[in-house]
Amino acid sequence: MKKREAIEFAISCDWTKADAERAFKETNLKEASEQTLLLAMAQFAGSELFKRQNLQKAQKAQVTKKKNYIKQIELEFTEKIEAQEKEITEMRSLFLPVIFKLYEFGQSFGLKDPWIEALMMTYEEYREAA
Repeated sequence: MKKREAIEFAISCDWTKADAERAFKETNLKEASEQTLLLAMAQFAGSELFKRQNLQKAQKAQVTKKKNYIKQIELEFTEKIEAQEKEITEMRSLFLPVIFKLYEFGQSFGLKDPWIEALMMTYEEYREAA
């Protein structure tokens, strides 16, 4: 019997290819019969397969936990960004008009500030773009 045939036999018994290769590692497949293959599979299916499957379950659980943790962080980050953008928008809508009114009032007394004028131009550009 060839190795490929032995693996196909194990696959027909719902084994994975990797498990079949591990089970037949110690078996002389050239002289093996179906009973020999079943015996090798049964020996491997004991504690070795159980231990490996438990390790796989633990790894999958860790991956799932990490994915959920990353999703949670992404959600929290997105919520924080949205909250900050909302707060900035509210601050612009509240404080800038007040600053502009006070600056207009101060201009009548000779107040001239290039920073406030630059702020006013930038705010007007922002409002036109939005």
